[in-house]
Amino acid sequence: MRGDSIANLQRQLAQAVFSIANHLKNSTSFQVTPITVAQLPAASLGMIACVTDHNGALTFGANVSGGGTSKVLAWFNGTSWNVIGI
Repeated sequence: MRGDSIANLQRQLAQAVFSIANHLKNSTSFQVTPITVAQLPAASLGMIACVTDHNGALTFGANVSGGGTSKVLAWFNGTSWNVIGI
């Protein structure tokens, strides 16, 4: 690959990253697609999900469980999904 081609690709990548950063900086909200507990992804630390069928305690830090009707915001702490918002 020619050097000018590599430089052009790097420029395009930098422009795309700048565009995304500018869009996020100017955003006013964040939307999470609601899912059921069964649909929670194979998690990694820090993932956030909107759960629509929580069946446990409605308190901060409670473990998320399915089969109910409560809607909660959940966070994966590296071990389990926990309620962070009601």
